[in-house]
Amino acid sequence: MPTIGQLPLAGSVSDGAEIAVYQNGQTLAATRAQFLAGMQTALAVPQNTVLGGVAAGTAAPAPIAIGANLVLSGSTLSATAAPFVVSALPAGVVPGAADIVPLGQGGANAGVSYAGFLAGLGGVAGVPGGNLVATATGALTARTLAHLAANAVSIEDFGAAGDGVTDDSAALLAAIGSGAPVRLGAKTYAIAGECDIAGANCVILGVPGLSVLQRPAQSKAGTSTPGAWISVSSANFHADGVIFDANSAVAGDYMAVAIQAGCAKSLITRCVFKNAQGATHGHGLTFLASDPAVTAHHVDDCEFSANAAHGIYAYAVDALSITNCRAHDNGVNGIYVDSFDPTFVLKVRALHVVANSCWNNSVGILVGNFVANNVSTTPLLYGNANPDILGAVVAANNCFSNREYGIYVSGRNILVSGNLCTNNSTTAVFGAGILCDTGYCKVTGNMVAGATPFGIDCGGSIYTEVDNNYINGAAVGLNIGGGQYCLARSNFIQDCTGVAVNAENVEASGAGDNFGLACTGLSIVGNWINYSGGAMGIVVRDGAQNILIKDNIIEAQPGAPQANALSAYTDTVTLRGNLVNYTSRVKVSPAMVNGLYTLTVPDLADAVAVTQASAPVASIMTAAAVQAAGQVTFIKVTVQGLGYTTATVTISGTGSGAAATPWISGGKIIGIQMTSFGAGYGAITTVTITGDGGGAAAVAQVGVPVWQNRELAIDCLVATEFAAGGSSPPQSNWTGAPITVPAGASIDWIGNAGGWRAARFTQGDYVSPNGDGSVTITTQAGDVSLKPMGGGAVRLKSATEATGAAELIGRGSPLNAVSAPAGSTYRNLNGGVGASFWVAQAAGSANWVAVA
Repeated sequence: MPTIGQLPLAGSVSDGAEIAVYQNGQTLAATRAQFLAGMQTALAVPQNTVLGGVAAGTAAPAPIAIGANLVLSGSTLSATAAPFVVSALPAGVVPGAADIVPLGQGGANAGVSYAGFLAGLGGVAGVPGGNLVATATGALTARTLAHLAANAVSIEDFGAAGDGVTDDSAALLAAIGSGAPVRLGAKTYAIAGECDIAGANCVILGVPGLSVLQRPAQSKAGTSTPGAWISVSSANFHADGVIFDANSAVAGDYMAVAIQAGCAKSLITRCVFKNAQGATHGHGLTFLASDPAVTAHHVDDCEFSANAAHGIYAYAVDALSITNCRAHDNGVNGIYVDSFDPTFVLKVRALHVVANSCWNNSVGILVGNFVANNVSTTPLLYGNANPDILGAVVAANNCFSNREYGIYVSGRNILVSGNLCTNNSTTAVFGAGILCDTGYCKVTGNMVAGATPFGIDCGGSIYTEVDNNYINGAAVGLNIGGGQYCLARSNFIQDCTGVAVNAENVEASGAGDNFGLACTGLSIVGNWINYSGGAMGIVVRDGAQNILIKDNIIEAQPGAPQANALSAYTDTVTLRGNLVNYTSRVKVSPAMVNGLYTLTVPDLADAVAVTQASAPVASIMTAAAVQAAGQVTFIKVTVQGLGYTTATVTISGTGSGAAATPWISGGKIIGIQMTSFGAGYGAITTVTITGDGGGAAAVAQVGVPVWQNRELAIDCLVATEFAAGGSSPPQSNWTGAPITVPAGASIDWIGNAGGWRAARFTQGDYVSPNGDGSVTITTQAGDVSLKPMGGGAVRLKSATEATGAAELIGRGSPLNAVSAPAGSTYRNLNGGVGASFWVAQAAGSANWVAVA
C-alpha cells in the first residue's frame, strides 16, 4: 500500500476535497469544509485592544485594553505620556543589600543587587574616593578619606615591593620624607645599608612579629662612623612592632641600627634587633654618645638576640631607659651601657635599666667599667678614680644562665635593687650573679642563686652598702674585700661551698690585675650565715684593716666545725654581739696546747664559760690562732716605697714554706698576698722586698694575734686561776700577780698590745667573801692600806650603830680641831709621850683625851 508521501500532489484544494480521517476504529473520508466547520476563520479584535493570555494555563486569546498614555494607531502602539522622571517617583528608604539596581548590560536591561553594584566600584579605574567622609572609630568628627589616609602612609605608597628581595630602602626613605608615620605590612622589606634616616621626625609602625626590615647587603656609603646598616639622626624617632634583621649572612663589622647623637628623643617599642655581625660593632641597637645633652630615649618591650657583640649598646647617653626587654643569645653582653672616653669627659647619667630578662649572654646586663684610665692596656689599670656611670637604677631584672655575670655594674651612685640572678657562670672558673665594682652605691634586696663562683662580688668597691640580699649556693657568697668603707648588712647567705663572706686585703681580676686599693673600714653587720661541711663563715685575709664584725648570726650545720665560723688574719678587727648556733656563751675547758695550759675560745665569741680548770690558765687563744700557730698568717706593709713594676717578697725565720706575692699599684707596694703560710715560724721572722723600685718595707705576723681592744668575758663556773708570769699571749693585770676567779664569778679581758689585759674581775686573791658571811682580805705581799680621801675617815659601824666611830690620823693634837663621834680614835703622827693616841669621850671636837 503506498504511503502518503508516495501519492501524487493535488493541483488545488476546495471545500469539497476529501481527506482521510480515522474515526471510531474506521478510516473514513471527510471534506475540507467538514474539517473547518466550527473553527474561527477570522479574529474580531475590539478597537484599542490587543490580544494576549491573561489567565493561567492554556486559554484562548483575550482582548487587553490599552492603558493611559498609550495609543494604538493601526499596527503601532505608542506612548503619549511625558518622559520617565525619577524625581516624580515616590520617596524611598536607604537601599538594602538585596535591593535591585537597573542597568543596561550587554545590550540588554538587567537588575543588579545594591551590594553587587557597590562591590564593583573598586574595580573601576580612576574613581577618586578621597573626598568620601568617614568618622574614625571612637572619634567625634567626620573627615575625608584623604585626610584619614594622611594620618600614616604605607611604604608601598612609595613603590616598596615587600618581597624580601627588591631593595626597598629608597621607598622607605621617601615614605619617611613625607613627614607622616610610615606603616609596614606583614612582609619582609629588603633595606640595603647604609640607610640614613634624617629629618625632624620619623615614625615607623609595623605589625609586631610580622613586619621585617632585613639587610640584603651593606654596600652604600653612609654618614655614620663607624658604618651602620640603619643610621638614625632624626631629632625624634619612634619605631613600633618592627623586626630589624641585620642578616647574619652579611659580613662586615658594622653597627646594625645606630641612634646618632643628633637624635634627642626616641621611643622604640615592641621591636626585635637580631643577627648583627662584627666582633667590635656587631650590636643589635646602638646609641652613640650624646652627653652632655639630656636626651629622652626609651626602649621598651623589645628583643635583642643572636648579635655577634651586644644586644643593645649605649655609649655616653643621658636619661636612657631600657625596660621590659629581652636580651638573649648574644655574643657578649645582652644590655651594655658604658662610656670608654679616655679624656673622662663623656659620662652616662640618669640611667634606668628595669624589668628586663637576659639569658645566654656572656653578661646579662653590664653597666660601666672598672678601668680607671678607660684604655685597654696590659695589664689593665683598675680603679674607682674615673667613674663612667653617674647615677643609675638597675632594678627588677631577671638575669639567668649567662656565661660570666648576671649583672655587672661599675660607677658612682648606682642602685642595684630587686634583681633575680640565677644560675649564672655555673660552668665558669670566675663570674658572679652580681658584680659591683662601684663607689657610693647600694646593692639591696636582690635574689642570687645557683652554683656560681661568686654570689655578689663587690671586691674593690668604695663607700658601697650591700644589704638585705639573699644569696644561695655560690662558692663565695659575698666577696666584699679589697675596698674601702663598705658595709655588708642584713644579708641572708646560705649553702655556700667555699666562704659565705670573704674579704681580701687587695682584690684582683681573674687575670691577676689588682684594683689599686688595700681594704680598710669594712663593716660586716647583722648578716645571717649558714654553712656546712668544710665551708667557712667569715674570712678576712692578708691583714685587711679596721674590720667590724658585729651582730651576725652564723649557723654551722651538723658536722661542720664551729671554728670555721670566723677566720680573720688581721690585727685590727672589732667583734661585737655575734652568735654561732644561737649560743651566747660557749662552754669551754682549758687543755694543754704546745706546752701551755690553754683556754681555746671560738673566734667570734664575746663570752665563754669555763666548766673545769685543773691548773692555772697560761694562754687564752682563739681556735684560729691555735690552728695557725707557727704560720705566717699575713704580712703588713709598713712603707709602700716607689718605682716598682716588679717585686719579690722573701720571708726568713726559723720556719719554712711561707711564700707571698706583692701587689703593685702606681709604683707602690699596696699589699702582700700570702700564697703559703708555711710552718714552724717564731717571733723573729723577717720580710725582705726586692725589685726594680725601692724603699718598701713590711713586717710578718706569725700566728693570729690578739686583736687590739678585743673583748672577752669569761664566766668561771669553777674557781679558775689565770697566770701572769709565763703566759702567752701575755695575761696582764694591775696587780702584776696571778688572778684567781672564784666559782660563779667572771673576768673581762681586753686585747692590748698583742696580749690580754684583765679589765674587770672579782679580786678573790685579795678580798674573799666567805660562806659564813665574813670577808677575808689578803695581800700577795705587803700591807693592807685604807685610804679615805679628803675629809673622809675609816668608820666602824654595826647593824645597830648607824653612826659608828671613826678611826682618824693626823698631825698635832685633835683637841678643838677635829670633830668626831664618841668612841672615835685619833693618831697623832708627830708622836710624843702622852700625845700620840687620843680617844673621843663625847661627840664633838672638845672632848678628846690623850691616852698614850
